[in-house]
Amino acid sequence: MPWILGGCGCLTLIILVVVIMGIIAYRAKKKVSEFQNDVKSRMESVQDAQNRSLTSPSPGLEPEARIQTTAPKPGWKSYVNAKDNLPSALQSNFVAFSFDYPKSFELQPQSDVNFVKVEKYAAAGKGNTAENFAVGYAWFIPPDLNSDALYDKLLDDLGKQLAANFHNYKELKRQPESVGGVQSRAALFQADFNDAGKAMIWGKTIVVHPPGKKNGVTILILGTSLGRDVRKAEDLGVKGDTAEILRSFKFL
Repeated sequence: MPWILGGCGCLTLIILVVVIMGIIAYRAKKKVSEFQNDVKSRMESVQDAQNRSLTSPSPGLEPEARIQTTAPKPGWKSYVNAKDNLPSALQSNFVAFSFDYPKSFELQPQSDVNFVKVEKYAAAGKGNTAENFAVGYAWFIPPDLNSDALYDKLLDDLGKQLAANFHNYKELKRQPESVGGVQSRAALFQADFNDAGKAMIWGKTIVVHPPGKKNGVTILILGTSLGRDVRKAEDLGVKGDTAEILRSFKFL
């Protein structure tokens, strides 16, 4: 009997040890599981953050790396000014912008003067301009200064260049202008083709300096009496296809 009681005591002790070891093993397994779940949760959070950083634009990127445009309306195309597509002479003066233009306008060959020019021909065909829209660059020195005096100086310089190239060039007036939500200044002028038909040319030059940019742009809009929509300088950017083009213009 003592042997039996002693054997029962040993058996009870063995069972208690097994139970205790089982509890320890269970708790250890539970902690490992909780640790694994915690690590998984943290990794998923890191991956989510990485995905957000990959799909969201960084505020430190240059504008050309964040270009977003909407689809143009039917029958129209979009032009986006891309630095890599410009001649080397224009790349240092790059400004990011876009605009839409109708298919009746043709994109002209790239030059070292303008970022872009689109043109619509009159019924007589190529060589007979009805309307065109061109964008070049403008230097603002100092770049953080915006004033009518600075705009007028730039318009004076442009006027001298235009007077050397247009017959009977005459500036008509200057006026404030808003382009892509940016307040700017414009000069209206007229000239002629110096031909027997006395065909007229009406023009508008706009100088725009987007906030925070080193350089600005110069927009030149032309309309002629060979077209149908423009009958005076005041119509430019207000009537006809060039009005829609100007309204679609935006800085990127």
